[in-house]
Amino acid sequence: MKFKLGSRWLENRDEVTKLLQRVLDESGSSDKYLFEVGEGITIFKEGEPLNNIYILLEGEVQLYKKKPYNDVQFPLQHLQAGSLIGIISFMTGLPSLTTAKTHEPCRFLRIPKKDVNHLIDLHPELDSYLDELIMANLLERYRQTIILQMKLDSVNSKLQNERNELKQAYKDLQNAQKALVHQEKMATLGQLVAGFAHEVNNPTAALLRSTDSLERQLVQFMDQQSEGEDSALTDTGKQFFKLGREIGFPDTKTIRERSERVKRALPVLKNSQIRIIAQMPEGYEELLQKVTDGNQEEIGYLLDQFEFGKMFQNIETAGERIAGLVKSLKSYSRSDSEERYEWIDIREGIHDTLQLTSNRIKYYDLYLDLPEVPKIRADAAGLNQVWTNIILNASDAMGKKGSLDIRCGVSDERIWVSVTDSGPGISEDYLEKIFDPKFTTKVSGAKFGLGLGLSISLDIIKQHGGEIQVVNADEGGARFTVILPVDPKLTPASR
Repeated sequence: MKFKLGSRWLENRDEVTKLLQRVLDESGSSDKYLFEVGEGITIFKEGEPLNNIYILLEGEVQLYKKKPYNDVQFPLQHLQAGSLIGIISFMTGLPSLTTAKTHEPCRFLRIPKKDVNHLIDLHPELDSYLDELIMANLLERYRQTIILQMKLDSVNSKLQNERNELKQAYKDLQNAQKALVHQEKMATLGQLVAGFAHEVNNPTAALLRSTDSLERQLVQFMDQQSEGEDSALTDTGKQFFKLGREIGFPDTKTIRERSERVKRALPVLKNSQIRIIAQMPEGYEELLQKVTDGNQEEIGYLLDQFEFGKMFQNIETAGERIAGLVKSLKSYSRSDSEERYEWIDIREGIHDTLQLTSNRIKYYDLYLDLPEVPKIRADAAGLNQVWTNIILNASDAMGKKGSLDIRCGVSDERIWVSVTDSGPGISEDYLEKIFDPKFTTKVSGAKFGLGLGLSISLDIIKQHGGEIQVVNADEGGARFTVILPVDPKLTPASR
């Protein structure tokens, strides 16, 4: 490398050093300024004033800088023969910025500042030599500073990449922890629900048995009464009781029209009795009038039999509803300690989920098209969680009003289940992110969410060898389609 110093070219800074040493030899001052030291010797310390200039003739010197927050020193620059040490402090008169320590045995020229000025006065050519040496050292240090900066930038870039990777790993760890917490909560909830279902099942079964027994005894009592003098009235009472057990409840318009007709036919009846008769099918008011011939007491008896039948119907319906809910709870909350994978009809799980979410979907127009499909070997509780997450997400999207379309079928030896809502649909920007862990558009109020439901659902379906697809339906709203393999060889349980 060549330096252009003043009006001359020099091959390297060592040449300047040799010239300087020759001048000193000619003046007889070389031995005066020459000194040698061993390895690991401190030449000067950071913060000390420098009254000498050091020219390294042989060996290597390491410069150190003390860290601002402790006394630990870190290596700053490595100097070789031909280097001028302490140049900045010597020229500015300020304390030394660094500590200089020999890296191996070294030979120096140590020239006091006053002697430098004296030598320059005796040998004016020495002034230009020193300028060249100073310039060469400054250029070399500038070059090393640039190299050091490039290395520092490279290290910072690597540190930033590692920091980003650690940040992502931390986020993934947080998501995994939240997913585990969610799964643990679901397992705990399943145990609580199973216990609750067991406790409710016993009194419900007792209620239904008692109702059945009571009905049989009541019919036997009616049969005994029919053997008496009022056998015709008693037989008609049994007919009215059976009607009450099977009757549905007409709409308000039908009851209003029938009430007007009954009032004209039997004006002596009370309004409460008229409303009861209006619930009966056509022709029963004529039968009532024919059997009783308008007798108030006999009319009251027959209407009581009809009401008894309705009461039994209500008790039985309520008991069966409770039993159905208990069955759904048991199916929904199967414990992980049991055999998870079994042959199931997915339609049963969908019906169970609809019963358990009935409070959220009771105001929706519900359309079901669930034809018979092959049974699959699957985790029933896991799939129930999938149906629940999809239906509740649809409910959150629609609000209090809307429609829910649920269908299933078979295609290419795979079962599919689609759930379509009438909500606003999903933004195109979110379609690719909707299954990402912790991604949610529910950020406040009753619609707050952790963004884990669909992510967990996707994991469950993948464990079954299936997939979930989501699109915006042509008629509006979002459509989730779950596809599951029919062949059990594709499921984890049979691998």
